[in-house]
Amino acid sequence: MADTAATNDLPQESGEEAADYSGPKYHAQQKVLCIDTNNNTSDDAFAPLYEAVIRKSELKYIDPTTQKILPNRKRGRGRGRVGAATVDALDQNTNDLGTGLLQEWCHHVHFNGWNSRWDRWVTERDIFENTIENRKRLSENSGKVARSQPKQKEETKKRKRGASTTADNDAESSSSPLNRNLQLITRACELPFTLQTVLCDDRDNIAVKVHPPPILSASCSSKQQQRRNNKKAITMLHVIPAPTSIVDLMGQYILTKKQEDLETFANYHRRLQRDLSGNSSCSDGGVGEESSMDVILTKEDLKMNKKKRKEFALSILALVDASLPLFLLYAEERDQFTKLMAQFAKEDDKQSDNDQTPKRQPSHLYPAEYLLRLFVKIPYLLSEFDLKKNNPASILLADEKTQDFARFLSELIVFIQKRVDECFTGNYQAVEVDD
Repeated sequence: MADTAATNDLPQESGEEAADYSGPKYHAQQKVLCIDTNNNTSDDAFAPLYEAVIRKSELKYIDPTTQKILPNRKRGRGRGRVGAATVDALDQNTNDLGTGLLQEWCHHVHFNGWNSRWDRWVTERDIFENTIENRKRLSENSGKVARSQPKQKEETKKRKRGASTTADNDAESSSSPLNRNLQLITRACELPFTLQTVLCDDRDNIAVKVHPPPILSASCSSKQQQRRNNKKAITMLHVIPAPTSIVDLMGQYILTKKQEDLETFANYHRRLQRDLSGNSSCSDGGVGEESSMDVILTKEDLKMNKKKRKEFALSILALVDASLPLFLLYAEERDQFTKLMAQFAKEDDKQSDNDQTPKRQPSHLYPAEYLLRLFVKIPYLLSEFDLKKNNPASILLADEKTQDFARFLSELIVFIQKRVDECFTGNYQAVEVDD
């Protein structure tokens, strides 16, 4: 007891303030009103108050210059602990503060209605008792300082509203006549598996490069053998002009469908006459094909169908001539196209002096494989080029034109599919290329 009394009677060092060990002013689970220290104003009398609950209380060091709570000096690893470097810096900071370092009761508070990540340590100067007078201050100033979490919530709601608005706009745009017409053509130009196989085989023939084996001969010198062995790689390119060009294919398509329309027209009227004569039970095999085709009632319908099919064929040929360079996927094809078109242009110029023959276009030179490449890109071409040129005769701007184009396009794909061996002869030539 004497030692304790002697210790208490020891004088304190000059300038050192005694810590307040009398106990905390507030206790755990007590409902209080607290200042938001992150958004605090210069004068605490006008700072808004928020409802809070005290979780726990501890004695903590306070920086006398900034009045901020210093972290606990804990060593080791794990969550909530600081490393050795932080502890050394804190010790240095404590030494720099000298004898002015204070220790006060601080409270860990939780703001009502907020996530626990907003919990923080505050001093007793920032806490007020939950009285009627202080709650008036709460109601007056509760909306003056905007906290960060409500902003995040509002931004999240705005983003959600924006996403829903975007989805509604997409749904509205997909229901627009222009998009409906584009989707109709996209479905019409889908290639069946047999034609997809033709495109894959064509790609393999052109893309694969074959290197010839080295030649060893005792009679040849080393330079001659090296010159022979340094041959370029070999790849395959289409023979241009092709034996069966795209123009030839479209001509066969028009003639074949014209004959089918005439047969359908004749069969329909033959059956109609039999029905009128009372011999409806008698029918020939040609009528069965009519059910899968449009019924042609009059000669005007026959002429109109022929005219529309011819316009469709001319539009396909125009697309091929205008956009064929887009389908030349390999450098060897592009070089071949440049050389051939320059050569044919010179020949056409010489022939134009003698007669009025039209110039040869890519559709007169290239085989049907490039027509399949066009089918894959037709939706892109119509949406990007035809519409941007503000063409009043654009296919996508009129529902009737779109339906006719999609109908004839599906008809052409079926026509090609049934004649794969005739349309795709596979005429390639070997060409030396650089590696």
